Amino acid sequence: MESKKAIECYFTLGGINYKNGFSTSCPQQPEQFVPFEQTLKPSEIFNSERFKKHRLEMMNGKWSRGCHLCRDPEMIGSHSMRQDYVPVTNYYDPATGAVDLKGLRHVELRFSNSCNMACKHCSVVYSSGWVSKLKHYQPDAEVEKHNLLQLLKMEHRQHENDEGELGLSIAEAESIVQDLIDNFPELEKVEFAGGEVLYQKQFFPCLKKLAEHPNAENISIGFHTNFNAKFDPVELSKLLIPFKFTIIHMSLDAGTNIYPYFRTGNWETLKDNISKFRAVNKRAVLSIVCTTSAYQIMDIKNVFQSFLELDVDTINSAMCYSPMYINPSIMNIKFREDVLADIEETRQMILDEQEKRYADFEKYKELRAWKSKWNRFNDIHMALNALKEIEIYTLNNAIDSSYWEDFQVYVRKTDEIWGQQFNDYMTNYKMVDGKIVRVKKNV
Repeated sequence: MESKKAIECYFTLGGINYKNGFSTSCPQQPEQFVPFEQTLKPSEIFNSERFKKHRLEMMNGKWSRGCHLCRDPEMIGSHSMRQDYVPVTNYYDPATGAVDLKGLRHVELRFSNSCNMACKHCSVVYSSGWVSKLKHYQPDAEVEKHNLLQLLKMEHRQHENDEGELGLSIAEAESIVQDLIDNFPELEKVEFAGGEVLYQKQFFPCLKKLAEHPNAENISIGFHTNFNAKFDPVELSKLLIPFKFTIIHMSLDAGTNIYPYFRTGNWETLKDNISKFRAVNKRAVLSIVCTTSAYQIMDIKNVFQSFLELDVDTINSAMCYSPMYINPSIMNIKFREDVLADIEETRQMILDEQEKRYADFEKYKELRAWKSKWNRFNDIHMALNALKEIEIYTLNNAIDSSYWEDFQVYVRKTDEIWGQQFNDYMTNYKMVDGKIVRVKKNV
């Protein structure tokens, strides 16, 4: 029986999220609350009937449909996105579900699926790289049998007739920002996601326009990026000056071993872009995000080892909840003891890195991650927390064993389409006769 205690959520009460053809409340909520053809204006979206219904459900103790990506992790003691922020409840009307316009706190915009990568956990909805990969691809019976949603072009779709696309023009994006300027005086967070925003023409004009907001000096800017595209670091830095705070969520999701395989990117380009941006901007926070799927679990030590070699502020994790056949928990099905051993070895590596830095402190104190007020290297502190969250979720989330075979088929099919070989990148596991086996034995 569900609790009747209010499920207070920062995004439910104060968020608008623009996705592929519709707006909803948060980055993880897939329900299509307001279609773009109905309206793009935040002032018309915020208290629409679907938004009010969603709030009434949650505040009356019932998880809304589409909120399972927070509900399910919380049920097994893992962390959820809902728990990241403190909800603002004082503008909420419990009789109607409406929230005063002063209550809007968070907006996330997506412009298009234009992207310079085709990452293994993505889809045609969010990546033009995926569109290119599947342009001449026809799913076969095996793909259909295993319901490989990405290859069927159904991942991030509600149903087979869902053809919603990311497609905001510069003018449309600027009109959304103008509405925020005119109607939402206490807006505090604006985030941008993709596709790849540094690859898109809408991003810089939007930042420039947003600087006109009367509360700009109190607004925090965040954007999700692979940081592997060509961009002007000087211009970007200048456009971020008017705002209170900037956090750049660098979606890396891989270490040097599997980065070109999983994300189809270039690690040296990433390092060069970090260096160029750091040279002109010391203020913005560079935060690594590791969206963790089965692929990351198979190479977890190198993933974190590679992260700690970069001069960044923080390291965070997120779970790849969907599609289920790459969910990190599938590694429990065949390799639970190996996963446990690899996570422990990774934890020890992080602690060894911490000891090394303190032993030669004069050399390492100039790192961005050193925070004197906390007397710690924040990347190490956050890496340990991130690894713990990965461990809790991966080892405690129950998952049907059938997904393991689906995953193996997915690896084989994407290798064929991408022109890659799993065995060229993975060191602890190999594909042998179509089956993934462990090759590195833990001592």
